Amino acid sequence: MSFLSTPIHLVGTVSVWDAQLKRDIDSFPIYSNAEVYVGRDQRRCNHVVKDPVISNIHLRIYTIIFDRENPDEVAPLVYAQDLSMNGTSWNGYPMGKGRGSFLLSDGDVLQLSPRLSLHIRCAAQGKEDCFDMLQMIEMKVFEDQYKVTPQKLGSGAYGQVHMAFKKSTGQQLACKIVDLRALKNKVIREAEDQQSRHFKESTFPHSKNRLLVIRAFKESLQRKIQGRLDVYSREARILESLCHPNIIRIEKVIESSNTIYLFQELVTAGDLFSYIQYKGGKLDDIEAAVIVRQVLMALDYLHQRGIVHRDLKPDNILMTSLADGCRVVLTDFGCARLVRPTIERMSTLIGTFDYSAPEMHKSKQGYTKAVDLWSLGCVAAVLLTGDIPFKNSLTAHPTDLSRERNLEKLEADMDWNRIGQRARDFVRKLLVFDETKRIDVKQALNHNWFTNPAHRVEFEALYRRAIRGWQPHKGFANTVRLTGI
Repeated sequence: MSFLSTPIHLVGTVSVWDAQLKRDIDSFPIYSNAEVYVGRDQRRCNHVVKDPVISNIHLRIYTIIFDRENPDEVAPLVYAQDLSMNGTSWNGYPMGKGRGSFLLSDGDVLQLSPRLSLHIRCAAQGKEDCFDMLQMIEMKVFEDQYKVTPQKLGSGAYGQVHMAFKKSTGQQLACKIVDLRALKNKVIREAEDQQSRHFKESTFPHSKNRLLVIRAFKESLQRKIQGRLDVYSREARILESLCHPNIIRIEKVIESSNTIYLFQELVTAGDLFSYIQYKGGKLDDIEAAVIVRQVLMALDYLHQRGIVHRDLKPDNILMTSLADGCRVVLTDFGCARLVRPTIERMSTLIGTFDYSAPEMHKSKQGYTKAVDLWSLGCVAAVLLTGDIPFKNSLTAHPTDLSRERNLEKLEADMDWNRIGQRARDFVRKLLVFDETKRIDVKQALNHNWFTNPAHRVEFEALYRRAIRGWQPHKGFANTVRLTGI
């Protein structure tokens, strides 16, 4: 992991429209890594607008870059935050001071006053044809409730994440679209290749034997397809039952036989990886502790309910603001698992290798929810040092892992030696190879990195401030199944 700075480049332009004159009266650029304040105050605003209805500091426009090393993967995201007394609207919906930031898309209109509005043009964004015909038909069914926009927030093996909004209120959401057809086709291709190799290597003296093998392959294929589909359905089922300020909030799940649409809270300041980049590559002890403690609060909530995340890493921790002490949100429950009995162990190799616990690679032994604590230890080390403590490759032999994954490099790191004793002790107690000796989530929350007399009251006050604006959803989200498509 490296944290190289990204060249500043043009992200979009904003034109100022005067409704009385019926023409643009001004324009200004939006650059990555730069904030623009719009208002009447010439000293504090980058762009001054002269209208008595507009506040001294009316609006803040800023960008978030998810991956500064690969900026073309997801285009820089442009946000606007209403700071005004009289209000601003986004495409006709009131933004509201204190409601957080709104993600901007190409063609959006921000109404500053009855006379003046800002028209947004973004340089690189998704087009309407980013959805295939079947998805467009499916979206028509629920378009009176939710609008999924071409604005892409991320992508994965079997789908992508787009900005969406609720038609009744204008509330912005992230919509994770899982293409079940692509998933099924991949399983079918893999099974066909396996079947082809099997027939090449085997001889069948009787056609009856060949038919039995074909039937067995078909049955196996159906089980594999259903198993893969269950993984994505499980994410929705788990999230539907959760309500915690540090866990992504789900709004609605809409399923068809071809697609899953997972509508969830839109978090507006990027992920922890991009935040570390923004902060210059690493954080000081207190900044790191504030973030790690919030992740622990989420894990405590999950583990009490028998849920293991299994893919904890900076990319799956979202930031609600770039300001110190903001609320952080744990997301991406695609690898999560519900473990019913307290002694039940898991054995599936899943998650991200650099952050996965050593016991996950020992198939006979299996593993428990202690894997989340190892991953958090890796995340804490990244926050404090700016580097992943255990780099490796998926080709590494499991028997070599315990030798290769040692703390010598971390302990010898000069930056590590400049880190406070409490933070170092916390990481050491998580990065323990024997899971039975690794501290659990309750012990981690009670570690003196967070509970020492010098900081305990401050940490608790910071947490209350961080979650102050969070509102629990009313009732749990429900899944809607589309039929006849």
